[in-house]
Amino acid sequence: MAFIPINFEEGQLVDLPMTAATYTKGQALLCTSGYYITSAAGSNLAVDYVCMEGIVIATTGNTAKCISTRGVKFLADCDAAPAQTDVGTVCDIATATTLNPDASTDDIFYIESVILPLTAKQVVGYFMHENPNV
Repeated sequence: MAFIPINFEEGQLVDLPMTAATYTKGQALLCTSGYYITSAAGSNLAVDYVCMEGIVIATTGNTAKCISTRGVKFLADCDAAPAQTDVGTVCDIATATTLNPDASTDDIFYIESVILPLTAKQVVGYFMHENPNV
């Protein structure tokens, strides 16, 4: 699983209208034209929701269970081993299921801590919503 919520309040899980596609549990989502789609590197848009089920949406507008990223910490997979010096910095999305701890253009995710050993390629943090770049 890519983005695993590790603390959240009741009511964060909602059904959202999706575009026709295949979604994996833990995948970062963006909203476009009223429907949610897979996030991608370089999108320069805030991640407002994470898909919480593996599902194939056959018809645009069908819903999937998703969790809001506001106020939620996530255990997140990275595309490469983070460094201890990444703690306290912001990074970008590498794919819809990974972060790029070495990139800081879009500043989508704040790294609060790294999981040891660093070869586990995981960090704990949260999605940025106050960032003027997003």
